[in-house]
Amino acid sequence: MSDQAASPLERVRRYADGEQLFRRLEKVVVAVSGGPDSVAALLLLQKLGNERGFEVVAAHFDHHLRRDSTADRDFVTALCERLDVPCMTGEGDVPLAATEMRTGVEETARRLRYQFLAFAAERQGAGAVATGHTADDLVETVLHHIVRGSGVRGMRGMLPSAPLPGMPSLKLIRPLLALPRADTVAVCEAAGIDFRVDETNAELAATRNRIRHTVLPLLREENPSVDASILGLAESARELFRPVERSADLAQPRDRALGSVVFELDTLRSLGSEARLLLLEREAAFLKAEVDANRTRLHNLDAVLARGTGQVVFGGMTVEVSAGAVRFSGERDDEPLPLPEQFVNLPGITRAGERVLQAATSPFPDPSPPAVAVPADRIEGALRLRPLNPGDRMVYRGYRRKVSGILRKTARVPAWDRPGLVALAGREEVVAVLGANVAIADGCEGDDCYFFRLAPPPPPLRVDGG
Repeated sequence: MSDQAASPLERVRRYADGEQLFRRLEKVVVAVSGGPDSVAALLLLQKLGNERGFEVVAAHFDHHLRRDSTADRDFVTALCERLDVPCMTGEGDVPLAATEMRTGVEETARRLRYQFLAFAAERQGAGAVATGHTADDLVETVLHHIVRGSGVRGMRGMLPSAPLPGMPSLKLIRPLLALPRADTVAVCEAAGIDFRVDETNAELAATRNRIRHTVLPLLREENPSVDASILGLAESARELFRPVERSADLAQPRDRALGSVVFELDTLRSLGSEARLLLLEREAAFLKAEVDANRTRLHNLDAVLARGTGQVVFGGMTVEVSAGAVRFSGERDDEPLPLPEQFVNLPGITRAGERVLQAATSPFPDPSPPAVAVPADRIEGALRLRPLNPGDRMVYRGYRRKVSGILRKTARVPAWDRPGLVALAGREEVVAVLGANVAIADGCEGDDCYFFRLAPPPPPLRVDGG
């Protein structure tokens, strides 16, 4: 049986199986606005859930964009009662949020809607959120992306499965991409179920509506099969883009920490611009940061990567390049408080902000954190722990040099690690530079050496009552 002759349920079943949309899912949240597409999605997925053994939960979000929006909510809740489907509802004042967030109404509505869907999925313990996007939506999305100047990535249109915005650990699935919009109406009519009509979909103020009601009808006059042609283009773009996705997946950081991710510079240089954008979005999801990438910023990133130094801000995420490394970070970290100058207990432990300076007369038994060795005769006067000063100099690898040059050129300490560094200094000159992961000194051989490192403070002593 051809796809055209198959029922809507059979076509969705085949499409979902081919894309493995329901694999290992026990519960799916279906976004239901009340329109024919989302109602059809609820009806079809309820049937497939009974077949495949997953539970369906409906979720409706009221954007407060129309006066009768509460009627949509009442319709959806009544429908779910009729179908015996659990339903969660939420609401948000999109116009007010758009003003406060300084974003467009459409973007704000999308962001709040996905935040609610992520909340609903988490509350319900669902592994995926399903929407009722159809093949018509896919065609319109491809044209929309082309109009906005998209590359091959955008020409893929909507994907069958993608990370859920705001919660990438969950899947966003679109099982109805196998159906034209007319079929969703037919599904509702065959089930004897009414649906809501959003009158704003006919307004031509939005670009997508103009594409739907003006551009596509003109294209169909030129080529009655233009929808199939655009769907074929999207499929070709998906195929061409798969090696790009693989290269981005293979690009892994050398370090992940709370608030930052660090890559080797050569890793980012080896990627094309499309793969870098995928990487940006992946790491933004890890950092829970909003990434705002456009062509100008991506070109600026190209220049910074080629230069090997500098930074580019992508909305809520900053990409910084320094000393052969690239750091992705979310909200900017607070600058560390300046360390007051103090004398060092030699040997012994000296408090250094949130860490401690350990000083010993023999090497430390464990290699972490890193340590330095300093000849005892190089320490002139009382040894002091203090912040680094711009003009500091020290003997390193047999030569007296500026500390700033050593950090940048020789030790290649990234710019983001330098503000937390401290100096060990005698009467006039620095003898060592230390940080959480940095230990720089000229070294010492023989028995008359001191050993230093910055370490986390020891845990408090536990005293058990007798």
